[in-house]
Amino acid sequence: MSRAELSRHRRDVVSLMAGLLLVLPAGLFLVTDLTDLSVDGRWAGPVVLIGVGAVGLLATLRPRPRSPNSDQ
Repeated sequence: MSRAELSRHRRDVVSLMAGLLLVLPAGLFLVTDLTDLSVDGRWAGPVVLIGVGAVGLLATLRPRPRSPNSDQ
């Protein structure tokens, strides 16, 4: 496959947040299991949700480049 055959696609924020919802708790579990760090479960869920929400907000507030076909 040449580079000319590959086209860029838009980022999918919903998929990014769904992935983060899966990866963050798994990473937290891994860190607590491999270290002596103890995490209170009552705080873990809200912290993960706040982190995912912050990523979602940043993704929506970020300016998007104009497409070459847009009317001005």
